[in-house]
Parts: sequence; structure tokens; C-alpha cells
Amino acid sequence: MLAVNKAMHSPKRGWLAAACAALLACGLLVGLVGCSCGSDQNQGGKQETEKKAEDTKTPPNVVGMTKDDAARVIADAGFKVGTVTEEESDKVAIGMVVSQKPGSGTEAKPGSTIDYVVSKGVKKTPAQVAVPNLVGMTQTQAEDALAKAKLVSKAEDPVYADGVEPGKIFKQSVAPDTKVEEGTAVSFVAALGKEVVAVPNVANMAKDAAIKTLTSASFNVDIVEMYSSSVAAGNVIGQNPNPKIQCVKGTTVTLSISKGAAPAPKEQVAMPNFMTLSVEQAEAVCSNAGLKCAFTGADSGAVVAQSIVAGTKVDRGTTVTLAIEELPTLATEG
Repeated sequence: MLAVNKAMHSPKRGWLAAACAALLACGLLVGLVGCSCGSDQNQGGKQETEKKAEDTKTPPNVVGMTKDDAARVIADAGFKVGTVTEEESDKVAIGMVVSQKPGSGTEAKPGSTIDYVVSKGVKKTPAQVAVPNLVGMTQTQAEDALAKAKLVSKAEDPVYADGVEPGKIFKQSVAPDTKVEEGTAVSFVAALGKEVVAVPNVANMAKDAAIKTLTSASFNVDIVEMYSSSVAAGNVIGQNPNPKIQCVKGTTVTLSISKGAAPAPKEQVAMPNFMTLSVEQAEAVCSNAGLKCAFTGADSGAVVAQSIVAGTKVDRGTTVTLAIEELPTLATEG
């Protein structure tokens, strides 16, 4: 018994007992703290849930409403209208809401936006129509014809067109009688008439260069030649119409081309009177006057007519034609 008590009161056993007591105390303390923390966490989660419930709300269900009614209901519920789009639908009538985002079964913050889609109904296949022939019509007539055919008209800028009456259509984007959908755009072009351009200035140009310049500008060319002491031979003296005049394409421009300086004038003489002269006498007079003579009629006889009246001034070397007749022979008495 003494030995047992002595063993129980040994220092080693006392240390073990103290350690066990300390561990027990710590366990109790941790348990109390854990209970306290768990209680605080449960309380905080509950408050968080309650706060979240207060910050959000369920959006109204606007599916099946008209576009305007949906907007009003969304605003009355404390939300804002977001993006409104349209799409085709064979189940929802035109103008009614097909879907929304966020949906009515979700939560959203008050004041946030709600997007929704509105039905455009079922797309109808456009009817096919024949394009009318617009050629020869005025713009007003063409627009009326296209509108009657349920087509869209588009007038292009008028252009110059040879052989087409001004204001009349001569071209269209879709050929007549072509089948197209209703609402198709058809463009057309009306004529301004013949195009006018300014006549180029070709003064003093060489003949060939002037012709090329004018024909390149769609003009025709006519040529006349004349003497000029101031413009070199072969160059343009003048033109008609004058430069810069606005003329219809295809107009003829007449060019005066220089032949160079005119030759010196020939000496002139007065035409002699050859009447009643013989052939030999006429030849002698012509030679002396510096003229040439040609004879018609008889081989001999007297001059009875001359081609140039006596006294007329002519160039030296001019030819005059003389008519000869035989003189009657007088009968001799026996």
C-alpha cells in the first residue's frame, strides 16, 4: 500500500496528469469557440440572403404583349426598356412580344434593362411581275408605269444620245417583260439630245494636224484653199465656226488653207478688134498684143466674130477665139 501511494505520488505521474488536464481544457475551449463561430456564420448567411432578396426582383412577363404595352409594364415594374429587335415568327402575331431577356422566372436588379423581341409575322414571298418597256417614255410616264407594276423607279442622270429625242428614255436596267419580284428597283436613262462641244482652235496649224484635231473632237472638216502672204503654205488661215463656239458633234468646220503668197499679177493688155481681118492679119495682131488666137469656121476668109469683146483688159498670153467665114466671090462680066 505504501508502495502504491509512493508510486502515485511520483513526479512522472504528476506531469502526465497535468498534461491530460490541459488538453481537456483546450478541447472544451475549442468547442465553445466553434459553436460561437458556427452560430455567427449561420447568422451572416441568413442576413446575406435577406439582403440579396431586397436588392433584386422578378422582371414582369411581357411575352404576348404589344410592343408599347410591354414598354409600359417594364417601366411600371421599375425596370428600363433595353434593346428591342424584330424577327419573323409563324406563331406570334405581328407586333407582339416573342421573347424577353431576362425572363420573368429570373431575378434582376431594379432599374436594369429588359430586352425583348417583337414579331414581324411570317415573311411573304413577293409576287412576280413583268417589267414594262420604258423606252420612248418621259421620266414621268416611266415612273407611273413602274408604280402601276408595283416596282420602284430610279432615274439616272440624263446623258447625250444621238438620234434620241431629248427627254425620252432610251435605256433601262432591266429588259422589258423580264419577270421580277414586286418592289424591285428599275433604273432608266433619258436623253439630253445631241451633245455639244467647243470647236477647237486650229489656227496656224498644219493642214493634217488641224484635220486630226477636229475629227478627234467629233467634227467633220471641209477644206478651201486661198493665197496668204502672212500664213505659210499648207497651214490654216482661219476656220468657220470660230474657236470655242459650242456646236453639236458632227458639225462641219470649214478650214481656209494657205497656198502661200499670191503670184505677181500678169501684165494686162486691151483686147484688139479683129473684125473683118483676114487670118494672116489676125495672127499678126495677136502676136503683137502678146495674145494667142484660135480659129474656127472656114480655113480662109475674114473674122466675123471674136470670143472676147474688143477693148476688154486681159492678161498677156490670153487666148481669144476668132470665127472665120469665106468672103463671097464677085462674078466677073464676060
